[in-house]
Amino acid sequence: MSRRTVIVGLLVAVLIAAVAAVSLPMAASDRDDAVTPTAPARPEPSSHGSAPSTTQTPDNPPSPLSGDERAALAESVSTAVSRHAPGSKVGLAVYDRLAQSIVAEVNADEQFYTASVAKLLIVTDSLRDAGWALPHGQRRDNLVALLSRSADWVASSLWAAGGGPVIVTETAELIGLEATTPPRIARQWEMTRTTPLDVLAVYDYLSTGMPEAAGEFVLNALSEATRVAADGFDQFFGIPAALPDSEWAIKQGWMRVDNGIVLNTTGTVGLRGRYHVVLLTLQPPSTSFATARAAVTAGVAALAPALTEEAG
Repeated sequence: MSRRTVIVGLLVAVLIAAVAAVSLPMAASDRDDAVTPTAPARPEPSSHGSAPSTTQTPDNPPSPLSGDERAALAESVSTAVSRHAPGSKVGLAVYDRLAQSIVAEVNADEQFYTASVAKLLIVTDSLRDAGWALPHGQRRDNLVALLSRSADWVASSLWAAGGGPVIVTETAELIGLEATTPPRIARQWEMTRTTPLDVLAVYDYLSTGMPEAAGEFVLNALSEATRVAADGFDQFFGIPAALPDSEWAIKQGWMRVDNGIVLNTTGTVGLRGRYHVVLLTLQPPSTSFATARAAVTAGVAALAPALTEEAG
């Protein structure tokens, strides 16, 4: 065989090998177009206003519950509350930020008294008035006490300084709340009215709408809620009592009114606040606070099987 033939043969072999190498699939880690998880865009607001949004969606996000599953879960919550306190009015809204869907709802667009849940509006107004700057010194201590110990005196002071009922109207406009209204008597911030869906929107705003540092300050303070509130009330009912092993950041509400007992448990639940949970109740006037706490705790316990621990 001639030398020329050998050289040509070698060149052909090299060319074939090069073409074959280009044709072989590359490992995902070696490709320029390898997929890297990115945070999704914030979903468009629903007809309700500011819709809760997600943090990061996995490649295979969990499937939302079916309509029948949501209805059954909602019924189990209502039944659990009523078993302890018959005749109670229940308002429920639970949102899964990972699946981007409602988990359960009952009377979700009906108004309930906020009691101390109104402090979420008060702190939002205070931080906005300060240009969203993080508080320091005594002001920081006061805001932490407002949220973690539910200090009424801080709420009353900020309410008066911020213009009273205008705090509710301006904060509702800021967040996009559709059915949150100021108290009829100006000084009574605790008599503000809201809906479970509006409270979901407040938690969505704290998580994704408020400037990040300010939102983290509020949620951190809520995650440090003390068992005994500033007024001596045991505020570990509902979310913290029914889900003791979960991560949570809560704002509770309690008070006695002419027509009953108001007891509300609200907050974020799960790793990185996957769920936003709102359970508002108006229980019969004869109900003791001990029974009312047990009723709300039973309601959240009925939700527990649906609140898986996969992170948001």
